[in-house]
Amino acid sequence: MYRKSKHSIMPEIQSRFANRALSGEALPQDDIEALLEAASFAPSCFNEQPWRFLAAQETRKDLLCACLTAKNQAWACRAPLLILVCAKKTFAQNGRDNRWHLYDTGCAVGFLILEAERRGFVAHPMAGFNAQAARDQFGISEGLDIITVVAVGKKGDINDLGELDRERNHPKPRMPVGELML
Repeated sequence: MYRKSKHSIMPEIQSRFANRALSGEALPQDDIEALLEAASFAPSCFNEQPWRFLAAQETRKDLLCACLTAKNQAWACRAPLLILVCAKKTFAQNGRDNRWHLYDTGCAVGFLILEAERRGFVAHPMAGFNAQAARDQFGISEGLDIITVVAVGKKGDINDLGELDRERNHPKPRMPVGELML
């Protein structure tokens, strides 16, 4: 499934979309580590690398899944891996606020998503979760912003999704580049 583009761009960028059809099949540990390593190669202000990941499988995945909204639980809990993404709010070197921590962490998640796509996996970030419940459940420090949860797995059968999720499970149109320019 590819979106159309005017220019030649990376196939992983063209084919990626927020796929909800996930298989419950386990991911090899080497692949999980490769996704996280790809994220670690993202650029960051002063090479701070403020991103922090909680990779949840099995029991920890069940605990994180309970923090998702019911709407997301319906599809995301099928994934063999949920990643809680956090960002350190301050610079390690001087303790000052790092106003770029969210930007840098978003870039790292983008690298993770593209590496997952390259490997034929789905990596679907979501906003529908209770950040405070996740903070409490896993003892996440107040020094970290909790940003997103990413469901990661092999592509599954769209027919395993509920009707609404099946209808929404396709690439969405992108705005023309001209509309994005100031």
